[in-house]
Amino acid sequence: MWYSVLFRLTSLWICNLFLVSSFQLSSIQPFQIQRTEVSSNHVLVYIEKLNYETLSFSFTVERDIPVQGLKPAQVKVYDYYETDEFATQEYSAPCTTEEVDQGNV
Repeated sequence: MWYSVLFRLTSLWICNLFLVSSFQLSSIQPFQIQRTEVSSNHVLVYIEKLNYETLSFSFTVERDIPVQGLKPAQVKVYDYYETDEFATQEYSAPCTTEEVDQGNV
């Protein structure tokens, strides 16, 4: 996901990463991440000093129970101080329905 900061740079951004149903966070790579808060269905990632450079981080999840018909989850990035400045993007589960049906994941 890419978000263009047009008006100003801020010192703190939040990435609200909702998890796909039946998945839990296993790990997250803390590049430029100030801190994280993990709950049962989402992760808040606090990012310092977002600027015009691309920022990426990776995370891994583990499946708790097999679920069919998984829906995409949402990622929302927003300014901690100006929450009306945000960008959203959906992502899909790291496996396909066929793999879940066959028990291969």
